[in-house]
Amino acid sequence: MAITPEVLRETIKAVVIVQATPLNRDGSLDLNGLKANTRFLVERCAGKRVVLVPTGSTGEAYALSDSEQLKVIETVIDCVAGQLPVVAGAAAAGTDRTIERTRAAEHAGADGVQVVLPYYHVPSDEGLVRHFLRVADALRIGVVIYNNSAVSKLWMPPHLMAKCAEHPNIIADKENTSDVKAYKTMRDAIDPAKMTVLCGLGDLQFAYTAALGCPGFISMTANFAPELSLALLEAADACDFLRVRDLMVQIAPLYEFAGVCARHRGRDPWVLPDYTAGHIYVGVLKAAMDIVGLAAGPVRGPSDDLTTEERAELKALHLDIGLV
Repeated sequence: MAITPEVLRETIKAVVIVQATPLNRDGSLDLNGLKANTRFLVERCAGKRVVLVPTGSTGEAYALSDSEQLKVIETVIDCVAGQLPVVAGAAAAGTDRTIERTRAAEHAGADGVQVVLPYYHVPSDEGLVRHFLRVADALRIGVVIYNNSAVSKLWMPPHLMAKCAEHPNIIADKENTSDVKAYKTMRDAIDPAKMTVLCGLGDLQFAYTAALGCPGFISMTANFAPELSLALLEAADACDFLRVRDLMVQIAPLYEFAGVCARHRGRDPWVLPDYTAGHIYVGVLKAAMDIVGLAAGPVRGPSDDLTTEERAELKALHLDIGLV
């Protein structure tokens, strides 16, 4: 039984782990590997402030068929068995297809859905708000707006987000701005009793927003090092910013390495270290998971896998950080 939107709004003040989608060498879904990875996270995180997000950008949802996407969601929900909340990535460029995908996730037992801003054609302000209200009207579970300008060519400003927050099923903003001032402006515009505003850009960016009272963040590194992400959340909760700084020093090289890999491919990060440049961060994450013995496999095109040399450098980095 899915939790209510009201409960999810509070529960999502957590480390929100965007799960990688493991693939076999032939490019097919590695569902056994997905089960093993999910069990690993449940064992490490059950009873803690953690939410799982399958089929998000980090899960290469853009490269999965509808049937594959649903199979991943169903596999994670079945494996978790209610021990952790599951918010499924389920979006499309059009409103009707988004409703179809989110309803399928709800039927599969997801506690909520993550819906990125409409992409391809940039909607008007009215069309943007209408999109999310129609999706929320079609569901009984919570909706997380994924405010990601990097993949949608627009950013929902605070006054429009506040309109969406009036809908009882729209419970969170996964806020992907890298501008801390813009994050604060968004937080200030939203009634926290109606919507939770999360840091969407990962552990390192969360460290910058923690002093503003950011209640939770999205993490890719928690796929293979959940203890680091949980320690960061706990330090921020305690306002122990010396500990936050120490954890930043430990985590930052992973993000910086992704920036180096992006530059190898002609993608000069716009904000250093920008692990999203060229989407190589998915290849970095999958290589990191392979190194620590989790299931990952290759990425799907058009994304890149790491080279042999880059993998060796990443393994040395893991040893330096103490992850292997």
